[in-house]
Amino acid sequence: MFKSNEDFTLSTYSILPILKIFYRYWSPTIYIVLIQFSIFNFHSCGIDVEDPTQPTPPVWVQKSLPDEWPERGIDAHEFGIYLEWAPNSGENISAYLIFRAEYFDQNDSLSDYELLTRLESESSALLEYIDTDIQLRTYFNYKLKTEDMTGNLSDYSDSRSYSLLPTVQLSTMVPNGPIDKLDGARQLRWNYGYDIEMETYCLTITTDGNELVWREGFNPGNYTSAVESWTIPVSVSLEPDEVYKWRIDTGAQYIDDFETAGSESPWATFLFVGE
Repeated sequence: MFKSNEDFTLSTYSILPILKIFYRYWSPTIYIVLIQFSIFNFHSCGIDVEDPTQPTPPVWVQKSLPDEWPERGIDAHEFGIYLEWAPNSGENISAYLIFRAEYFDQNDSLSDYELLTRLESESSALLEYIDTDIQLRTYFNYKLKTEDMTGNLSDYSDSRSYSLLPTVQLSTMVPNGPIDKLDGARQLRWNYGYDIEMETYCLTITTDGNELVWREGFNPGNYTSAVESWTIPVSVSLEPDEVYKWRIDTGAQYIDDFETAGSESPWATFLFVGE
């Protein structure tokens, strides 16, 4: 006797030779009935009928340009590296598998891809994951696979690569706090504090309700530990006695206008007191 379904893995394909014998000596009608009966009994006994159809690989969401909002695709996150891809519509997908390889710089050889995590399929329009198990200044390559309800795996998706840089610390960001005032000088200050080749900053300001007010990229005045500052243009409309949020992103290693390394600071706040 078979102890479990794992011990008995017959499929429709494995009994076809037997059924063909019946077809030779019996009528085609009985042959068709036997096929339908066998499929029904395999399912009712908990034995899966094989589905040889391979699902299609997932598709990454296109990475947004540095000054676009909201941000999309692979990107720095306050707690790691953010990944985003589109669901496989019209397919019975049960899970998405994320694989990861790494290298220290672009001259190193890539390590083998290993399974990072398996995510159960969701019905949302977009799927996302934050990889928090990372090391700074290390490039991580990611690929995806889909798994359908019968256990079939897709081929790999194409790859996406990103490296996380050190983050601007909240303690160095001025002003910071719902009662910390920003006056008519409109100057924001921070200290990056890391001696690495960081190429650009991107400053984002939103309302307290996360509506975008202003976002712009610019080159840093210093690449080391000197205090940086930026004056919000007077053309940017800020309402007196309103609380706003602001954040500093860094970027480096640009390929076709898209950064492949960067960081994202925590959100700081300020109370605008008017001109």
